[in-house]
Amino acid sequence: MKDVPRSLLPITLDAALRDAEVLDVKARTLAITHLAAAYLERLGRTEPLWQAHTEHELGPAVLAALLRAIERDPATPIQALAAAGLGQIGAPELLGAVPDEWFTRTDPDAAYLRECAAIGWTLLGGAARPVSGDMSQNTYDAVVARLRVGLSADQPELRYQCATGLAELEGAAAEDALAHALARETIPTIRGALVSALGEIDPPSPHTCDVLAPLCDEPHTPTAFAAALALTVARDPRAGKTLLAALQRPEDRGRALEALAALGPLAPPDALPVVRRLARSFFTPGLTRVRAAYALARLAPPEGEAILERLSNALRSAVREAVTDARAGLAQLAARDAARSPPNA
Repeated sequence: MKDVPRSLLPITLDAALRDAEVLDVKARTLAITHLAAAYLERLGRTEPLWQAHTEHELGPAVLAALLRAIERDPATPIQALAAAGLGQIGAPELLGAVPDEWFTRTDPDAAYLRECAAIGWTLLGGAARPVSGDMSQNTYDAVVARLRVGLSADQPELRYQCATGLAELEGAAAEDALAHALARETIPTIRGALVSALGEIDPPSPHTCDVLAPLCDEPHTPTAFAAALALTVARDPRAGKTLLAALQRPEDRGRALEALAALGPLAPPDALPVVRRLARSFFTPGLTRVRAAYALARLAPPEGEAILERLSNALRSAVREAVTDARAGLAQLAARDAARSPPNA
């Protein structure tokens, strides 16, 4: 008998459909929270699927339950969760189901409605994007239009979610909109989200780099670090000072080392002794030491490569595997550098 994979969800699809309209608000919340995921699991899927309700006999019931929750459920959080669920099952009905008043309400619960609406839009756009046809294209275009409008909305939670959604769906095509939004944004957490979104574009344009560079001195540390990481994608040395400071923070040290490796010879000179110390010290945790040796192999190749060679014989398999990954990363960086060098360099 073939083994059936065990579900990681706390409720089955049948139970979620059963409890979607029960009186108990906790049971209803659990049902609507996981209804779309449970249905996708029944289909053998984890990612959003365009018009998933057409793929199984229970699909219409799932779609109807989510639409009813938006329209009639007295609990605001359940309405919000239903919007995200409609995005998961790629239901274009989401666009008409979300009421305009969600975006004008001022009560505390309304922020969650707007957040989940934007999340639902993003999921729906992701489901529609790879599908050919007028309906899917029109849906995708409508999603992107909503996200672009939301990028300049009065409500900060909507700006935050629309920034991440737009970057996820449009990538480089969203760069100008995100950069302009960053230039006018004043809330640190949203600035950080915009910076991170721009950091997903490889590489950001020179204009975007000029917008990002001053943010490396931002008092809000997460925003400054995100700006430095985004600049690193463009191999912009203005990231160096902030990356060097991040080496002092254990929670950021690994990403900072990888970013310094990406900069390679463009990294600030002061980085070398710090990276060397981390790579050589027996008190540095094993995986961090591999990252430091990886960065050192870009700043002082013979030293870093020698330490990687020693670490390739480490007792821990995780450290040995990390060395293999580091060597592959070094090869990719070398190939990238060669491709970017002038022909006669």
